[in-house]
Amino acid sequence: MEKINLVLINPDYMLYSNPPLGLAYLAAYLRKNCDFVNVTILDQIDEKEILKQLKKINPDLIGLNAVSLNFLKVKGIAEKIKRQNNGLLILGGIHLTNSPSSFDNSPFDLGIIGEGEKTFSLFLRDFDEHKKINIKSLKKIKGLLLRDNNKVINTGFPDLIENLDDIPIPARDLLKMEYYTLPSLSGNPEHIGIMLTSRGCPYNCKFCSSTTFWKRKIRFFSAQRVADEIEILHKKYGYNWIEIYDDLFTSNKQRLKEIIQFLREKKILGKVNFTVMGRANCFDEELAVLLKELNVKNIYFGIESGSPRIVEYLKDKITLDDDIRAIEISRKYGLNPGGLFMIGVPGEKEEDMEATYQFILKYLPDNYSLGQMSAFPNTPIWDCTVKKNLIKKDMYENKTRGFLEFDENF
Repeated sequence: MEKINLVLINPDYMLYSNPPLGLAYLAAYLRKNCDFVNVTILDQIDEKEILKQLKKINPDLIGLNAVSLNFLKVKGIAEKIKRQNNGLLILGGIHLTNSPSSFDNSPFDLGIIGEGEKTFSLFLRDFDEHKKINIKSLKKIKGLLLRDNNKVINTGFPDLIENLDDIPIPARDLLKMEYYTLPSLSGNPEHIGIMLTSRGCPYNCKFCSSTTFWKRKIRFFSAQRVADEIEILHKKYGYNWIEIYDDLFTSNKQRLKEIIQFLREKKILGKVNFTVMGRANCFDEELAVLLKELNVKNIYFGIESGSPRIVEYLKDKITLDDDIRAIEISRKYGLNPGGLFMIGVPGEKEEDMEATYQFILKYLPDNYSLGQMSAFPNTPIWDCTVKKNLIKKDMYENKTRGFLEFDENF
């Protein structure tokens, strides 16, 4: 029997960028659970080459994912694909989940909201049976946006996969890994690998768009699974430095102890340097000792602002005192702490920005990142700024975008 031909597209062509792990997770899950599907990922090629490859492959299904900041680009690519290919266009990703109305006037035939692996596999089984989008049967699958004549049907938010180890290690073999084994632009001469060891966060910071996507839950890949992936990144792809992008990698001490033990048994403990994210109110000396043993060289905290007023507004269950204590503990154990900051928060005043500047000067003068805050759909910041007419509700769907403005009366 002829297999369904599915092409997944990484729409972001950049020489120095992170691998599209979302697509690689999806591809690995489908290869495990849908052996009637042939999966290809078009990675690190420009728009012209994407269209050329799709014309050559002529797939049955074409999948793209989008974050808010690249939704317009993804939509534009999809419109061009629609003009030359007959394959069904499918959109997934966090932007669609948090702003499902963006599907309405898009060229996509199907939308996938929430965690996509299980939903996509169920859709593919139904598609394999009916050889088309069958509205009646697909209505029973949670996590889909369907077109029924001029109406969009939302089948509801899908359940999360309970055991993350059911999702195989990302199919990096389908990516152009040579693009991701280049030295970092940060000045670090090492190749830097990227990985995730958990999904979700139980906190509710006002600017974070992942909270609703993961239902304010955190799930962990097992320590054995994490160690196995680290081994692959080190031995197969030559990474001696790995960045772990989890929001809360440091929150589970027992799992961290097990990861260290598995890496010791694999004889690679100490051969790989790590950069991790930390959360200050969950950080203590016992954790710092474990991270040191793991060979963590850098730890970054999302501090956001040096103004107590702004931190209290933005953050959930965290204070500047927590941040200062975490910085001091990290430095004590040689973990090289860094801070992530933002400006442009609604209601932020000149003295708040000055407080951020002074905080950086005092505590993290050599290791910080400062960026402009972006409002993302389905967050408290988004609701506030839309309500106060600081941005337009459809700003990510239009070429003319609204920008945050300062509001002294916030």
